[in-house]
Amino acid sequence: MGDQATNALIAIALGTLLAVLLLIPTAAVQYRLDGRLGPSDLVILFTSAVYSLAIWTYTLLPMPADHTFRCKGSQLRVLGSLGLIHVPHHGGPLALLREPAFLQIVLNLLLFVPLGFFLRVILHRGVVVATLAGFALSLLIELTQKTGDWHLYSCAYRLFDVDDLIVNTLGATVGSLLSILVVHRRTGKIVLPTTISYGRRLVGFACDVVFIALVGATAALAYRGIEIYLRDVPPLDVDRHVQAALQWGVPFAVEAVLVLGFGRTLGEWVVSLHTVPRRRRLVLPGRLVKLAVGVGPIFVLAPLYNQVVGPLAIALLAAYAVLTLVVAWRTQNHRGLSHTLGHLDLRIGDDADEDPVELAKATQSG
Repeated sequence: MGDQATNALIAIALGTLLAVLLLIPTAAVQYRLDGRLGPSDLVILFTSAVYSLAIWTYTLLPMPADHTFRCKGSQLRVLGSLGLIHVPHHGGPLALLREPAFLQIVLNLLLFVPLGFFLRVILHRGVVVATLAGFALSLLIELTQKTGDWHLYSCAYRLFDVDDLIVNTLGATVGSLLSILVVHRRTGKIVLPTTISYGRRLVGFACDVVFIALVGATAALAYRGIEIYLRDVPPLDVDRHVQAALQWGVPFAVEAVLVLGFGRTLGEWVVSLHTVPRRRRLVLPGRLVKLAVGVGPIFVLAPLYNQVVGPLAIALLAAYAVLTLVVAWRTQNHRGLSHTLGHLDLRIGDDADEDPVELAKATQSG
């Protein structure tokens, strides 16, 4: 497999991981701004995450082993790279596609086109900001190459080329200009949804799973780091029972506080939903049922994956996930299993002041 293919795979793999990590903050912002997180938003999240990693992989990788490369100098003549292009006498313009120096310039231009596009789509910034951002990012990359990854290497293993600054900056500008054709400026007031969609519930479920995995892994790694590097415990002697207790106990404690204290999981907070009890006196019992039937089975079954009953636990967890999704799809307002059993209603907003149902009632009574 060639270096370019390897770089692409690394960008896709790490970009996918980055997109998953960014799902929670992205959803939290989008549901409060627009009241929705559509397929196009998810595509932009994924592609921008992969692109941000591709910038790194294609400009700095592969990183050579020390003492196995020749030091590279600098190309400081403006448009000096054009002199390296050999215009073929036969084959017409298409023959340029076989000219390495020409392809290098074109690829450097294309590499920064998405930057201008994403700056307009995500941050709503135009040509000036895209041009400055393209120059700044290109300068950072070139200085990183010039200094041997900031003196990680004894000398530069890639060429510092002033023309790259020009071409990359131009690419970001072109990307911003082209994005005008596909990005439409919003006019008028944003109309927020008044009903809970199934997609909103799915995003909430996904955010809960990501949160549990991320916080659990962080707690487990922090414990291992303290044991190995601060207490000098051999890696094989780290207490796996304590590690497992932290991995599942820390996210459970957070979810339990949110559900019992505020009536919603982390995922429901992300997608801006809150619960309302059908009977006031059943608030606490309803929240206990919600905790036990909602995220509870994850913390009961998932820790058993490496035990003797692991296959059964995984099968039960999969069945629970399918049941949860089906009931959420079929129930009114997509309440789901835990809210139905706990006699809780789901409402839009972080509290009653943002609930469209309550606002409509207040308007009618007024």
